[in-house]
Amino acid sequence: MARALSFASVALALAGCVSAPQTSAPPPPPPPKVAPPPPVVIQPRPSNWEDWRATPGDWAYRRDARGSVALFGPPGANALFVIRCDQAASRVYLSRGGSFPVGQSGQMSIRTSSTARSLSAGNSSESPPFVAAELVGSDRLLDAMVHSRGKFLVSVRGADDLVVPTWAEFARVVEDCRAGN
Repeated sequence: MARALSFASVALALAGCVSAPQTSAPPPPPPPKVAPPPPVVIQPRPSNWEDWRATPGDWAYRRDARGSVALFGPPGANALFVIRCDQAASRVYLSRGGSFPVGQSGQMSIRTSSTARSLSAGNSSESPPFVAAELVGSDRLLDAMVHSRGKFLVSVRGADDLVVPTWAEFARVVEDCRAGN
C-alpha cells in the first residue's frame, strides 16, 4: 500500500507540475474578399446614326487670306473635321483627320437628317494629314448639313465615323463662301 500511496503521491506531484493550458490569440480574420469589378459592357450603337451621340469637341471659326475656316475637335488637339471656304475659287473643302494609303483616293460619305451623299476625296498635303473633298459654294449638300437636326455624319473608309454638331461656325463658313459670289 505504501507503494500505491507513493505512486499516487508521485502522480499527484506530477499533476501539479503540469502548467495550465495557454490560451492563444484568436486567429486573424480572413482578408475581406474583394469583388471583381463588374464586366465592362459595351453597348452597341443604335442602328440609326441620328441616335448616336455627337463626337466630343468644339468648333472654332477663323478668317485668313483665303477666306474662312471652321475647325471641329477637342480643345488643344488637332481638328477632327474642317470646313474651309476658298472665296476666290468659290469652293468649299470638307476635311477630316486621317489619310488613304499612299497613291489612293476614296469616298467621304456625308449623311444629314435629309440626305446622304458620297463625295470623291483624296489626301491633302497638310500636316497632320487630312482626307478632303471639294464642293462648289452653292452645293445644296451644304444646306442639308447646316439644317440637319443638330448633327451630321462623316464617314471615310478606315476611320471612325464622326458625328459632327451643326453649330453656327459651320454655317458661317458656308455663308462666307456664298457672300463672296
